[in-house]
Amino acid sequence: MRKILFLLVLMTIVVVGSVFGQFRERVNLSLFAGGYAAQQNGNNQGYWYGMYIDYMPIKNSGWLFGFAALADRVYFESNDVLNKYEGSSDEIGGGLAAGKWSEFLTQRYSGYFGGNILLKSIRDNGTGYSVQPNQEIGIYTMHQEDLMLAIGLNINLLKAFGVRENLLPRSQLELNYQAPLKSSKSSFWNNTPIKESMIWNKASYSAQFRQSIVQIGRMNTLLEPKLVVGYHYYLGDKSQWLSIGPEIALKKRGWDDFASIFFFVKEQIGDYEPNLNSRQFVVGFTLKPFNIRN
Repeated sequence: MRKILFLLVLMTIVVVGSVFGQFRERVNLSLFAGGYAAQQNGNNQGYWYGMYIDYMPIKNSGWLFGFAALADRVYFESNDVLNKYEGSSDEIGGGLAAGKWSEFLTQRYSGYFGGNILLKSIRDNGTGYSVQPNQEIGIYTMHQEDLMLAIGLNINLLKAFGVRENLLPRSQLELNYQAPLKSSKSSFWNNTPIKESMIWNKASYSAQFRQSIVQIGRMNTLLEPKLVVGYHYYLGDKSQWLSIGPEIALKKRGWDDFASIFFFVKEQIGDYEPNLNSRQFVVGFTLKPFNIRN
């Protein structure tokens, strides 16, 4: 069950990957939160919340360059008849960001290309309880710290010219990768140190594609439904996941989204041992207050 903690921490990459990259603007603030529940067991659930900000004051040859920062927290619990486990993770990071807006990328499309590279400090804490027949209760505790390198790319095509501009107005591809630079871990069983406690490898990568279906509205504020498909790989247990689901966004005409809510089904694929989290239901939202403007 300890694996679930790290899977949930890495799930925040999907959320964070969707918040960087701001059209035309030098400052971007994104607030995000969400939660999940496993299909097979309602006691397997968790949530996260956090914020991302970048500031790009340097402009050169149409590119913006600057700085980015991230902070988030993840909590989860995973219980069955004989075992209970709960954990939390605190993540904070900073680094560099870049972006470029191209008004006339093609005859029909504008484009935005963004990216960042972050150093992140992650601290995980977990406590597990095991109740076996005719045995004493066993208590497992752990603490792991990681220094991570995270890289994200954000590629956008926006229909700006030609016929039916409101149909399929935006296509977005997000690529994310992270790998540990330094890790340490301590763990205990009934307050006795576990000398050979294995460090969980948090390396992962993901790809997520968003396709806006249509822009609805005649005034300045538009409603934009989307279809989102993702692939996620976690090196720690070599698990692979596919996610799919709708997203509904609100935006001002000519600007990036200022609010969105999504619902995904996340399914584990490939060779893996059956577990209580082979399918998850995920819901979340993002708010970008700087985009609420006329």
